[in-house]
Amino acid sequence: MKKSLSLVLVALLFVVLGCSLDRFTGSDDSGSSDTTSSDTKDDSKSDDKSDDSKSSGSGDLSMANYEKIKSGMSHKEVSDILGSDGSETRSSTSGNTEYKSYKWEGDNYVRIYVNFKDDKMTSKSQTGLKSSSSSGGGADISKAKYDKIETGMSIDEVEKIIGSKGEETSSSSVGSSSYKSFRWKGEKFSFISVRFKDDKVSSKSQYGLK
Repeated sequence: MKKSLSLVLVALLFVVLGCSLDRFTGSDDSGSSDTTSSDTKDDSKSDDKSDDSKSSGSGDLSMANYEKIKSGMSHKEVSDILGSDGSETRSSTSGNTEYKSYKWEGDNYVRIYVNFKDDKMTSKSQTGLKSSSSSGGGADISKAKYDKIETGMSIDEVEKIIGSKGEETSSSSVGSSSYKSFRWKGEKFSFISVRFKDDKVSSKSQYGLK
C-alpha cells in the first residue's frame, strides 16, 4: 500500500515539473516575438525619416540643376531635378486656374523659387547660386561699362562689354514671350543687373558703381 502511494506521489511530481518547464519555454518564445516587433518598428522609423527628407524644402541645389528647370515642367519634374518636393509658399485659384509657388533652401542662404500655373512651371528665380562659368563676386564692372549697355542688345553683346558671363537670377514666360534676368557682382556689394525680353535687353540697373 505504501509502495503504491509513493508511486502516485512520484507521478504527480513529474506532472508539476512538466508544467513548469512548459511555462519557461513559452516565456522564451514571447521574448523572441518582442524582439522581432522592436526590429520592425526601427525599420519603420528609418523609412519615415527618408520620406521626411524627400518632402522637406532642402535638396540638391546647384546652378547646373537650376538651369535644367524649364518652362512647362510639372512640380514632380522639378522636384526630381532638385531632389526634394520643396516647401509650398503660396496657393491660390482664379476661376478654373490654379497657382502655386514653391521654395527650395540650401546652405549659405541659397534659395530656388519656382511658380506653377496648373502644375506647369511659369517662372523661377534663385539667390546665392554660383556658376563655374560666371565671374561670381569678382566681375570687372564699372559705371563706364554699365553706360554702354543699351536696350535691344543680346546677352552675348552685354557679356562682351562686361567681360564675363553673368548669373541668371530669374526666368519666366508670359504668352509667347520669355524673360530672363542676369546679374554681375563686383566688389563691395556692387552689381549690374540686366533684364532681357526674348533675349534682348529690356531694362538694366546697378548699385555701387562709380
